[in-house]
Amino acid sequence: MISRRRFIRDMSGVVAGAGLVALPVWQWTAQRQRVERFTRPMMGTDVEIVLLGLERDAAVSAAEQAFVTMKAVADQLTTFDPQSDLSGLNASAGKGPVRVGRDLEAVLLRANTMRTRTEGAFTPAILPLSLLWRPPRTQVPEAVAIEAALEAVSRAEVRVPSAGWGEVATTTRLDFGGIAKGYAVDRAVQSLRAAGVTDGIVDAGGDLRLLGSRGGQPWRIGIPNPDHPQQIARVLHLRDAAVATSGGYERFFVVDGVRYHHIVDPRTGYPARSTTSFTVVLRDGTSADAAATAGFVLGPGAGLDFVTSIGGEALALGPDGSWQHTKGLEDRRT
Repeated sequence: MISRRRFIRDMSGVVAGAGLVALPVWQWTAQRQRVERFTRPMMGTDVEIVLLGLERDAAVSAAEQAFVTMKAVADQLTTFDPQSDLSGLNASAGKGPVRVGRDLEAVLLRANTMRTRTEGAFTPAILPLSLLWRPPRTQVPEAVAIEAALEAVSRAEVRVPSAGWGEVATTTRLDFGGIAKGYAVDRAVQSLRAAGVTDGIVDAGGDLRLLGSRGGQPWRIGIPNPDHPQQIARVLHLRDAAVATSGGYERFFVVDGVRYHHIVDPRTGYPARSTTSFTVVLRDGTSADAAATAGFVLGPGAGLDFVTSIGGEALALGPDGSWQHTKGLEDRRT
């Protein structure tokens, strides 16, 4: 099974996905600019950093600091480590404010903003529902369990009462699976830019930040055909952008011939059904990550409108096989 939000990332061959690489273009890039690639397992995926135009020592140093930065973020935003900042906040649910670190505070604020803007299509309080639907499963969750989880998610109150403090005012738990990777990628990009990097890619399992260009040309980002994920359906031509895709074809389970994926609509308690693939292009990874999840839940029409309202572009595939896109992608796609 392909990884979460797996898509054919860079058609130039700098970031290969699902076994497809446009080698001639990659050779064209390598012949004109020095290219250094670094990979490290992190956040449940292989994070890849690709840097163009740097000497080896400078590239190694820049990439290492970026990885260190990402790991520090990941360690604080995971629910799998009981010592993490997020686990501490979850453990305090319903008990009042607790101290939180810089990264958790930043993500809480961004997640709350996205929850408000999407009218609940995105929420950081999704954990009770996501645990019920998380693959692999051999049966559909019981209706009574879904209703209980939905109630917990719906009434969740998440606050940042003052700088350095966070609070889950109800007895529910948070999960940043729809925003944390994008935030970690943004922090890595901050580190790389501080080190003088102007052109490159940070890829955290499909949450991308594109820095600068590919030898003066736009990066080419491929979106897969959900029915055949190793085939490219659309290609985007982008510079200095963040890209994230949500797809129901990535993580799922099948019961009695029906496929249930992991992207749950917080408003209904069931996997969202109105979208097959939703790709977002924005300036920062945090927003792109969350908006891709929200857009998938909202559906192509409302999702595209939402992304446009926050200054982004989007490309969506509906269950009927029809593609829709925002006007800003008209001359940046093939």
